[in-house]
Amino acid sequence: AARLRSLLTERDRRTGGWEEGLARRKEARERLDALDDRVQEAGDERARAVWALQETEGTLRQTQAAKSEAEATLRHAVEAESIARQALAAEATRGVRLQALEEDAGRIRTRLEEVAAELKQREAELDGAEAAFRQEQEHRREVDEERRRISEEAAAHRAEVETLRRSLAGHDRDRGRLDEQLAGVRHRRESADTEHERLAEEIERLDAETAPLSERRASLERERHGLADRVAELEEAVRGHEHRRDVLIARLEDIEQTAGSRFLDGHRGRAIGLLSGLVSAQQGWEAALTAGLGSLADAVVYLDGREAVADAPRGDGAILAIAGGGPASFVIQGERTLLSIVSADPSVRGLVCTVLKDIYLADTLEEAADKHARHPKAGFVTPEGVLIGPAVIRTTRRGDSRAAEIRRELAVVDHDLAQGRAALRPKRERLEQMQRELSGLAERIEAADADITRAAERLSRLETELASLGKEEEILAQRLGGMDDAATTWRERLAQVEPVTHELPELPRLAEPPIQARVAVETLRRDRVALESRLSAVRAERESLAAQDPAALQTAVDVAEATRLDAEQTLAQAEAALEEATVMRNAAAASERAATEDEAQVNRAWREASTELDRLREAYEDEDRVRGDLERRIRDAERLLREGHQREPQEALAELSADDTVESLEKRAELVQRRLGLLGRVNLLAGGEFEALQERHDFLARELDDVRRAKRDLLEVIQRIESEITSTFESAYRDVAAEFERLFKELFPGGEGRLVATEPGDLLNTGIEIEARPGRKRVKRISLLSGGERALTAMAFLFAIFRARPSPFYLMDEVEPALDDVNLHRFLRLLEGFAADSQVLIVTHQKRTMEVAGMMYGVSMSKDGTSKVVAQRLDEPGARAEVGVERLPEPVVVPEPDAVH
Repeated sequence: AARLRSLLTERDRRTGGWEEGLARRKEARERLDALDDRVQEAGDERARAVWALQETEGTLRQTQAAKSEAEATLRHAVEAESIARQALAAEATRGVRLQALEEDAGRIRTRLEEVAAELKQREAELDGAEAAFRQEQEHRREVDEERRRISEEAAAHRAEVETLRRSLAGHDRDRGRLDEQLAGVRHRRESADTEHERLAEEIERLDAETAPLSERRASLERERHGLADRVAELEEAVRGHEHRRDVLIARLEDIEQTAGSRFLDGHRGRAIGLLSGLVSAQQGWEAALTAGLGSLADAVVYLDGREAVADAPRGDGAILAIAGGGPASFVIQGERTLLSIVSADPSVRGLVCTVLKDIYLADTLEEAADKHARHPKAGFVTPEGVLIGPAVIRTTRRGDSRAAEIRRELAVVDHDLAQGRAALRPKRERLEQMQRELSGLAERIEAADADITRAAERLSRLETELASLGKEEEILAQRLGGMDDAATTWRERLAQVEPVTHELPELPRLAEPPIQARVAVETLRRDRVALESRLSAVRAERESLAAQDPAALQTAVDVAEATRLDAEQTLAQAEAALEEATVMRNAAAASERAATEDEAQVNRAWREASTELDRLREAYEDEDRVRGDLERRIRDAERLLREGHQREPQEALAELSADDTVESLEKRAELVQRRLGLLGRVNLLAGGEFEALQERHDFLARELDDVRRAKRDLLEVIQRIESEITSTFESAYRDVAAEFERLFKELFPGGEGRLVATEPGDLLNTGIEIEARPGRKRVKRISLLSGGERALTAMAFLFAIFRARPSPFYLMDEVEPALDDVNLHRFLRLLEGFAADSQVLIVTHQKRTMEVAGMMYGVSMSKDGTSKVVAQRLDEPGARAEVGVERLPEPVVVPEPDAVH
């Protein structure tokens, strides 16, 4: 009602301003309408002025064009008259000019005949001189060719002799250098042989020292794998217990958490704590203290009241208490007070005294009821936590059974976690000890392997160097033999060469071309052309003069003069019309400028009036909007009074006094709201929330059971797969190892070879090492073998797999290039055994491998760029005997599918 009264007052105040603004808006609208008419009239006037200006400008352009046309006509007439008068003036001298032209033509013809005769004579002389010049040039060229041929023969003879002499001198120098190189190569080969033997002995010694270390490491690895699995199981169990404990602690905290504890977690630096945590009671009276505090047991205590007021908007249901107050005075003599058995923090003693004032102790509920009946203004509390006070009976909440159950489960989880950690600790220590020992063994084995690898690499380099030195020695010996043969040939050729004397014929004098005769002939030809051109010009001018008529020339002059006079009259008329059009155009332009200025002034006044009208309209709309908002708020207030309070607005306004303002009533409402907040909130949705959470819990429990069953099933499947993989691998490994030992003895007579699993106890993670000891050697590592021995060992391993698990066909690509003749023979014998049961395809460049084949294919490229496959069956009669010779039997040619034909 107070707010409705203030809204009505505000509406009455604004109504007068709204009506005044409406009147001013009406006046501005009338003034703008009048200006609209003036703007329309000014626009029409300006349009008429613009139309008149455009008409005058069109007339001006037409007169200017007429003047320009008259001027052009006058110019043409003057030029025609001038040409006619010049032709008439030239008629007087026409006879004299004709006689002069006749004389010039005669002189030109005479000169032309003289030049033609002289030109004919000069051309004949030039032809004779040119023939003589060409004959002399041809003779000189023949003599020069002969001299060049003789010089080339002499130079070739001298070069041949000089080449033979230089070759012999170079042979002597190169032979001495090759002798020195050959001696150096032989010395380096002897040193390399000595170093090779020393390194082989060193590798055998290091390999013997590494064997016991590898066996010890394998034993420790087997033990470590078993212990690591046990440690992993224990760690998984400990992690499960820790996760379960964290879940239980979180559930316990969620159950025991209150609005005060949640608020206190976010305001630790400002609040000092919960009131229940700052007070305590004697043993047996804890429930009585909780009943006495009531909802204030969860109150958050502040020392500074201003801070509590600042934090209150974010309270979210928490009770904020301000430490203060003083000792309480009790009026019932002989009764024990609740404060007598309570101990409190010094900062909240005054607050506790204020809260527990007029609360006394009673041993039983009946005693408390009797004492309250005698003292109705006091409260009495029992040790069980039942308080009977004025208009209220307060009880203490019992402990939550779910929290007790969680605490018991948490104790069991802590016990299991401690046992798991105790069992895990010694196993971890043993695992770390084994890891340290394995690291030491690995370092020692790696150091020995590094020494062996370095020695093996050095040994391999020495073998390569020995092979290179052998080839170099052979090449040097061949070069020495070739050089000696060449030197003998050069000496024989030098002895056969005889000195030759070459005489050169004398070269004739260089002939001079007939330049003067050529210049004279060319000059005469140009004179003849010039005279012929002048004669033609004189004849044309004479014919033109003879064709002119004097009467026609006079007539042309008269006509041209009349045309000029007409053009001058037309030009004068066009200039007069242009002056008149210019005056009219200037007048129309002045009228258009005046109309434009009048229109601009009227438009400016219209815009000012329109701006003023818009301002008044906006002001009126703002006032109208405010007035409408006041009317809406008044209607809402009246409806609230009628529907919410069942009061008529007039009656409620009549009951208000002068002091009942909106501000005073809001302060009173806020005080009532704070008092209601002290009573706490009632969570009416707790039952529904509990059912939803219980349903969610049951669903998650079922899902967890499904996951556990799926995990158990997967572990069983994994175990079966691993068992099957282990058995399959063990069977294959056993068969391949047995075949490898047999094949190695077959390929290396007197040698031994075997496959060794790096981790026999863990076949899923084991590696396979190949130990190979060819005949008369003690080494077992493949890295210490030669290139051919490595290749043959790899073939033994490959064919062992083939024998253990046969295949219908095999494809090999150049597997035997590193084999010498003996090992190649063993390989081919092994290959023939496989070819008896399977089809074997080999890509090779070895002739001996081709000889054992039953079918041979070759790819050739023809001259036109197409490729062809040439096939030959070698088991045909006579075909195998011709393999390797220059001419093969007639092959079967099979073009490729994508060949170009």
